[in-house]
Amino acid sequence: MLRRALLGILGITVVAGGLAWYFQSTLIGVVAQRGLANLGARDEAAGDLDRRREVVVRMNRQLLMAPPADVHVPELFDVTTLISPRVASGEISLPWAAYVYTSYQRDLVAERPTGEPRRSEDEIRASVQHYVEFYALQKRPDVPGIRVRDLFGTNDEDVVTLEEIEAAEQAGRDPDELIR
Repeated sequence: MLRRALLGILGITVVAGGLAWYFQSTLIGVVAQRGLANLGARDEAAGDLDRRREVVVRMNRQLLMAPPADVHVPELFDVTTLISPRVASGEISLPWAAYVYTSYQRDLVAERPTGEPRRSEDEIRASVQHYVEFYALQKRPDVPGIRVRDLFGTNDEDVVTLEEIEAAEQAGRDPDELIR
């Protein structure tokens, strides 16, 4: 009896692990969205912008944009929260996500400089969906989305060491060839 129970538990664990590995991009997206939503809810409840501002400023910095005005932070944070699972799954690629985010921010500043009225989650979701449909954004089958290994750094294949660069220069090769 104990043997069957252990085999059953082992089987369930293997199947669950396999499913988690196969759907890891989707799971990462769900966790990211829930984590951001919880962070936003805590900030809203406290009447604070600090944590949401940190996320939005970091996003703008990565896109080489100036930090947004505080009145736009809550809505831009909501955009980030709603786009994150689509980016994680590969449904929207990082370059397209950057375009959607920057376009949304540009339109937000132009149309509602005071940030009022703030759009609801459904309105933001519809706006993002409009971009997806208008530009026919869809998941590319050759792009797996964000994987667990992506969260912990780069692949060894993507890293070029100083020694490799110096060896290429000494051999008379162009070090840029190492990157390609």
